[in-house]
Amino acid sequence: MARRRPQPSHPRRAVAAHFTREGRPKTSYRTKSEAASAAQLAWTLQRAELGTYRCDYCHQWHIGKRFRDE
Repeated sequence: MARRRPQPSHPRRAVAAHFTREGRPKTSYRTKSEAASAAQLAWTLQRAELGTYRCDYCHQWHIGKRFRDE
C-alpha cells in the first residue's frame, strides 16, 4: 500500500516568496534598509544581484533574485 506524502504546512503559491526552494523560511529583515544592506553584501562577496521586497506572508523584508518591481 502506497503512503501519501505529507502536505506542506504552507500553500505553495501564496507564500512562495517567503520560503526557499528547500522549503525553509527566508531570512527576514525588519526594514528595507537592512535588506538592502544584506543585498549589497551579497553583491560584494558573491556578485549576486539581489533585490529587496516586502513579503505578503510575514510583512517583513526579504532579498531575492530580481523578478519583480521593488
